[in-house]
Amino acid sequence: MRIFDRYLARSFLRGWLGVNLVFAGLFSFLELAKQLDDVGEGAYRMADALLYVLLTLPGRILDLAPPSALLGGIIGLGLLAKHFELLALQTFGISIQRIGWTVVRPAVLALLALLLGAQFLIPRLEHTAWTRRETALSDSGKILPRGGFWTRDGKRFINLRTARSDGSQTVDIYSFDIRDRLTGYTHAREADIGEGGSWILRDVQTKEISEKGSLTRKMPRLVVPDLLSREQAEVLALPPQALSLSDLFGFIAALEARGQNADRYRLTLWQKLSLPVMTAAMIMLSLPFVFGPARSASLGWRIMIGGIIGVTVFFLGQVLGYTGLILQIPPVWTTLVPALVVLACGIFMARRIV
Repeated sequence: MRIFDRYLARSFLRGWLGVNLVFAGLFSFLELAKQLDDVGEGAYRMADALLYVLLTLPGRILDLAPPSALLGGIIGLGLLAKHFELLALQTFGISIQRIGWTVVRPAVLALLALLLGAQFLIPRLEHTAWTRRETALSDSGKILPRGGFWTRDGKRFINLRTARSDGSQTVDIYSFDIRDRLTGYTHAREADIGEGGSWILRDVQTKEISEKGSLTRKMPRLVVPDLLSREQAEVLALPPQALSLSDLFGFIAALEARGQNADRYRLTLWQKLSLPVMTAAMIMLSLPFVFGPARSASLGWRIMIGGIIGVTVFFLGQVLGYTGLILQIPPVWTTLVPALVVLACGIFMARRIV
């Protein structure tokens, strides 16, 4: 039985991976076309657009896992059915439901591996892609490895970093005179943009340096006007998809503690957590296309219908999630609950197959 299980799993994973790469390539092409509209603005060039699309490719592969699982199941299992291999397995007493769960298990394991990537690898790539793009478009600063965002305002150099665990921003300001001698240093453990574009620094330590020595002062709060322009500040405002699962948890808790709206980040978190459930649901939905009444249709027709259903479910999930934000519906009800409903429907349809 283990030999049959491995054979079925391998056939499904080949189909799933192939479809996923095709979908990811198609959406990457559309993303590249979108990025080309910004080429020429600031320091953003064609090479930057290609690099952005390449760095965000793993994230698209993860997001497209559920719809590609449906189509991959139809193709992978459909080819086996076309060559009567599934019929042979059924004559050995392997039920349709057993075949379904046989392909679900490796798929969920593969998706859990992708979720590990969503925790450790994909956020780093998304972070690099986003910051490089925004910095090139604004042409107002530089992103340095492990150094955050650096920019210059006259004789003042500013280093702004985002602490991913809680979303707070740490600021270091270095002031120089006309002879390029350091005259002052300001460090703030937390910074927020206030009204009118001014920056509110908290837990501040300043040091004034002169020929007579240095003077250090500490203050709980300091307001600095025009620390960074709005464009420069947006470079540090990472989109939710550029954060790992643990960072999303910490960011949501920090925003709630400060009384800020965390719905967008909460939605992204639940969308990622519901991916294994939705993937399993799509696999179960692929079984009626292989064993149900639809098996009388040609494989090409089944692939087309499955592709339409998969893409439709993908976009409906996106629409439902953001509609929930507008209507202030908890994201768990617009992400995980629909995934569970689709999974239940897939299991029910698979059980009714004769």
